[in-house]
Amino acid sequence: MNTRKNIFIDPLSACSLRLELAVNNHVLSTATGFLVNINSSNYLITNWHVLSGRNAENGMLLSSTGAVPDEVRIIYHSSRGLGNWIRISEKLYDSDGNARWLEHPMGNKIDVVALPVTINSEVSAYPLDLNLASVDMLAQPAMPVSIIGFPYGIATGVAFPIWKTGHIASDPDLNYDNLPVFLIDATTRGGMSGSPVILRLTGGYNTSNGNYIMAGGVSNKFLGIYAGRIHGDAEIGRVWRPYLIEEIIEKKFVSDT
Repeated sequence: MNTRKNIFIDPLSACSLRLELAVNNHVLSTATGFLVNINSSNYLITNWHVLSGRNAENGMLLSSTGAVPDEVRIIYHSSRGLGNWIRISEKLYDSDGNARWLEHPMGNKIDVVALPVTINSEVSAYPLDLNLASVDMLAQPAMPVSIIGFPYGIATGVAFPIWKTGHIASDPDLNYDNLPVFLIDATTRGGMSGSPVILRLTGGYNTSNGNYIMAGGVSNKFLGIYAGRIHGDAEIGRVWRPYLIEEIIEKKFVSDT
């Protein structure tokens, strides 16, 4: 008699991808990213500092070896079925030495990039639904959020992410440091840069116009892209706003927020 129970995987767990940054076939660091599909093209979303190997604020090298990555290894879901994995490497520079990733019109001042990737038949892609950013769910200070990534490269079930919990630490509609960023209070660790940040509420939620929506189960809102702490000793981290993804790919400003 087969007593094996069905296994439930949260759909958002399938979105976060473990990344390995390497140079000359040597892994320098790990990080997190996720796919989006825009205009029928696939892009890996992560931080500028992750792919460049440099601090986005001052350009300083991040690796103690003085090396910068020349490839990113992406641990994808295999087309053989959920729970199977395939590692695919993407070069970070073209034959002329130009970075392949797309930057924001403001450059690396915005610590988010989009790397064009080709999804072949060996890969099952689970892109993050950017419509989740438009859910009219009122986000407020002290609300819990989930940062879905790979602290210290740690994963479950080979390459499923860890859901770290934090709390909104600043009014989400206000920018921090004159940039399209809000802050969260969370005990995040290295390897989580590039993680999607999700507001998840159970049983209903308030909207921006004061209505209350009754909802069964859980409701999700995509709040942005995690990019590390504002200071090494502070458990306060940056979250870049979702609309920046479209601005990067479309190469134009779509919001003045």
